[in-house]
Amino acid sequence: MEPFLRKRGVHEDTLRGLRDQKIDEGAVRGMSDSDLSEYLPKKGDRFALKDFLGKGQEKPKARKASLMDRLRDRLRSRRDNSTDTCTDEDEPHSTAGKRQKLNAKKHIHKVHLGWYHFDEKKKIYLQVRAKAGGGKRTLMLNKNMNKHSIIKECFDLFFPNGKSQHGELKDMDVELTDFQLKPLENEETTLGDIIDRAKLQFIHFYLRTRSQNQIPDVDAHDDERQKDEEQDLNSSNISPVATTTSRDSNELNNEPSKFTEGSKREEHDLNPVISSISTIPSKVSEESTELKDKPVEIVEGDVPMDVGSSPDNFSLPGPLFFPVWEDSFEEVAFTHTEPIIKSCREPKEFEIVVHRGQVLRELIKIFKDNPDVDFSKDIISATIILPNGEREQAYDSGGVMRDLLTEFWDDFYEQCTTGTSLKVPCLRHDMEAEDWKAVARIIALGWILQKVLPIRLAPTFLTSSLFGMSSGKLREEFLQFIPQSESKVLSNALENKEKMEMDELLEILSNHECKVRVTSDNLGAVIDQIAHMEMVQEPAFIRECLFEVLITYELVMDVENEFQKITPTPKKLISCLECKESESDSFKYLKRYIREIDIDTKLLRNLLRYLTASDLMLYDSEGMFFKIQVKIVDLEGVARRPIAHTCGRVLDLPRMYESYPVFKSEMNAVLNSNIWVMDFA
Repeated sequence: MEPFLRKRGVHEDTLRGLRDQKIDEGAVRGMSDSDLSEYLPKKGDRFALKDFLGKGQEKPKARKASLMDRLRDRLRSRRDNSTDTCTDEDEPHSTAGKRQKLNAKKHIHKVHLGWYHFDEKKKIYLQVRAKAGGGKRTLMLNKNMNKHSIIKECFDLFFPNGKSQHGELKDMDVELTDFQLKPLENEETTLGDIIDRAKLQFIHFYLRTRSQNQIPDVDAHDDERQKDEEQDLNSSNISPVATTTSRDSNELNNEPSKFTEGSKREEHDLNPVISSISTIPSKVSEESTELKDKPVEIVEGDVPMDVGSSPDNFSLPGPLFFPVWEDSFEEVAFTHTEPIIKSCREPKEFEIVVHRGQVLRELIKIFKDNPDVDFSKDIISATIILPNGEREQAYDSGGVMRDLLTEFWDDFYEQCTTGTSLKVPCLRHDMEAEDWKAVARIIALGWILQKVLPIRLAPTFLTSSLFGMSSGKLREEFLQFIPQSESKVLSNALENKEKMEMDELLEILSNHECKVRVTSDNLGAVIDQIAHMEMVQEPAFIRECLFEVLITYELVMDVENEFQKITPTPKKLISCLECKESESDSFKYLKRYIREIDIDTKLLRNLLRYLTASDLMLYDSEGMFFKIQVKIVDLEGVARRPIAHTCGRVLDLPRMYESYPVFKSEMNAVLNSNIWVMDFA
């Protein structure tokens, strides 16, 4: 009886009173409700206890045992009955058949195999469709198979007799990747090991191939490639599309430059961007453009997928074909995400216009009203309106977009998340599902165009929003999610359970709505449960909205590694500085100033944003951080101030400073003023 009441949260003083009065199960059965109310004040506890004692504990177990015995007898009689005329065709779903299937599932697992081939013109891996010999194939493979065995299965499927539409197998460089398109390095890793590590019901593997005899010399074929593109462009009758600014360049040049007394940031068009379009089909089949509200049938085996009434068979990528949602209890559910079949269309110009100070709301509304923007194809530019109603005099060749995204995420952290060092989005009554889906599009926009990620969000949350699975470091992230004072108490209690301060510990846990009695034995489990509640369960609706959109972009990244790489540190920032006059006092003052900045302060992020328009350490296609050019210029008197050209990542640094304290004072005034105006150089 006491364990039952303790599970219901009855206080120990109440249980002690029942023991003192010798009120056991027999006494409760004979007591009226009014008598029992003197010892159990809550009516729900009294009714639950009466029901618990009325049912008893032995009767259900005996009933279950008898049912199992009868089932075993029935199965035994069916096996022993030699005159049973029931065949497999008459009874396809018999209990014996189910048992065989269950035994088989212990050793085999459903696996989806796909094929990516390297496109030499686009310089990327593209998935091979079903009509070209690829598609997605579903097999039941033995869990003991290793990487080499899985590759052999791919060869048999995609290279029958060693040949395919892309060439012969002997002329290919091949590698096997997992569902995140990461190559499998360990040759001895088995399928069972991967299943245990991924915790997914459906496992995807992709064979990546590249022709050995088609790796061109880039320098030798630049001219030839340019001629081919010009011929394709002329044959398709499509004129090049160039990015344009919202204001005429002559008009901007005629206007006087605007200065502020504090500081000045300038956007400079160092490299005018002119984007031309290669071959684009001029006509799109009606079958591919009229795929609206038509069911998608998922067919098991090697049969391709039929979409609507189209005569062509489409084979969609694995993540789009099987969007799954997985919680911590390994329960898998299919989301309502519809596969996206990208239709061929011409790129279009799309301008983002927002007001300074209102970037959060306006950017969400823009992508809520325009969900069809193609970030990898369309020509996207950004413009910011000043509080006085005038446009910032800046041409967006990257800097305005980075500045816009930085302000968006700063406002998002403040208004739409909870947490300290790491944050998790929280529900708001004015943020509906479409608003959160717009946030997902902004995440994709930042990654595709600038490699920008919201690094202050918990990696577990962002990983599950991208791929539907978490990283499993929930406790570690929870200690960064709660205030530092609470984190220190919990960390000390976990490391030294014998000397933990119970009063302070219980107060912290009560603030997080802890409902159980905490001891040294269950402290770790309680913290994990609270972390799961606050970082997984509460933002579940938001995570599902983000997942439905982000899965359609097929973003490939290692979230934790990306966070570590783009998180700014003084050492990383100093390594990016380049100066022809490296021995000048001003340049030495700048490096000393950066070294003295604490890594966890906002000052470092402000400095990086002032120099590059982003508070992250962004990198190029080769994985190298962008360099910041420091030019020593002659500015004296009231005109002495640093001038940052964010598009080109150039800093004009005055030559003459009386001493380092003067330099530090003026730099702090610039970074703390928050009065930065975009302008032309």
